[in-house]
Amino acid sequence: PDVYQQFTKEQGVFSNPTSDGSPAKLRLAFEAAPFGLLVEKAGGKTSDGVTGNSILDVEINAVDQRTPLCIGSANEVDRFNDMVCMVE
Repeated sequence: PDVYQQFTKEQGVFSNPTSDGSPAKLRLAFEAAPFGLLVEKAGGKTSDGVTGNSILDVEINAVDQRTPLCIGSANEVDRFNDMVCMVE
């Protein structure tokens, strides 16, 4: 679902997790962080896909830096963190 549906229905999530065989595709400075800011300001939640922290907490170290991402409604991102990030 797109971000609009995630908020109007208060469910849904967009995720782009990574693995050894599938590196991150989204650029932090141009894609992940701007969408993360919009989603968090609208009442949603974001995750860096690794630690479970907000994507806005990830420091930008390079222009082309790539990152995993999960954005959406708060309860769905929490579920993602529980399943993928193994957050306690």
